[in-house]
Amino acid sequence: MNYKDIMENTYVPSGLNQYEKAQRYNNITRTVSQLLPSKLYRFRKCEERSIDAFYKDEIWFSNGSVMNDDFDARLYYDKEAILNWIESFMSDNGCLKIIEEIGKTDKLPVGFGGLIPNAECVFNFLKNISRDQMLTISQQFMQLIKNDLNQSLDYITQEVQSRTKFACFTENIKSDMMWGNYADNATGFALEYNFGKENVVTYESGLNAQSIVWGNLFPVIYGKKRMDTTSYAIYLFQVKFLCQVARRCGIQYDLNWVNAIVPCPDEFMVTKIAINKSYDWKYEREWRMFYTTNDMYLAKQEYSYVKHKPTAVYLGRKISDIHHKIIVDIAKEKNIPVYKMGFNEGSRSYRLRWEEVI
Repeated sequence: MNYKDIMENTYVPSGLNQYEKAQRYNNITRTVSQLLPSKLYRFRKCEERSIDAFYKDEIWFSNGSVMNDDFDARLYYDKEAILNWIESFMSDNGCLKIIEEIGKTDKLPVGFGGLIPNAECVFNFLKNISRDQMLTISQQFMQLIKNDLNQSLDYITQEVQSRTKFACFTENIKSDMMWGNYADNATGFALEYNFGKENVVTYESGLNAQSIVWGNLFPVIYGKKRMDTTSYAIYLFQVKFLCQVARRCGIQYDLNWVNAIVPCPDEFMVTKIAINKSYDWKYEREWRMFYTTNDMYLAKQEYSYVKHKPTAVYLGRKISDIHHKIIVDIAKEKNIPVYKMGFNEGSRSYRLRWEEVI
């Protein structure tokens, strides 16, 4: 099974125990580690923040909403399929199936009381209402969901895109197009990194000894169709709706409570979404490092970084003299080599070459 198939066919539902989750992640880790090249490159513009990050050995992460590809980390869902899913909760009689089922049972369903405050009162109320009341409640409930659908789908799409943080690298240092697109028309520079053969790199957060940051590296999968994430969109829609109801009812809730009612079908889905891109971008040969942490404060930051020293720096062929000097001076201080990109006049290939500066 190739990398694409392994990624698409690996699911990590929230109901698995930690050992089972680790087994599934380890399968992915082994596969990616075999693909990881010895060197990856990160293109930079000659602007203050990029030069400062180079000086401080910082790799900064951004979210999908600020990328130059509008489809980055963006959900695709079949709205008709979602509407059919919503309709599946209704019986042929126009009543919510769950209300009909409560009407047929004499005891509070197992686990119901632990999830919903005043569950006994809710159960007794639904148990004793008339058929007309059942229909009215069902219709009002369904209308509430449908009225909220478009806004909720827009919201969860933006949330996934804005909360997915990653840093972009490439295998393709010789591409003139890459230098033009990502290094300010070849006036910038590129940093070379060696992450070893492990696709999960552990970093210290710098806040306290208990805070850990993981950088998870994955090669991008290029395709001609967007990945269908309808089932994940349905899950997120349920979570949003459930949290809204909990807030309105004054119910205290957390992730464990939410997952007990609406289990996550795949905790790995956000990564899958963010590593799938259009075939149009294949020339980039991109890898992405995802930012994950056990520290909730760090996780909520809009921008994040890890400290990782580059192994070399490459200057764009049109870099200015002043930026050339600044970057060379920093590289000397770090004791790493500097190369400058140029044309290979003896070759008919549209590939750049480099010469060592120091």
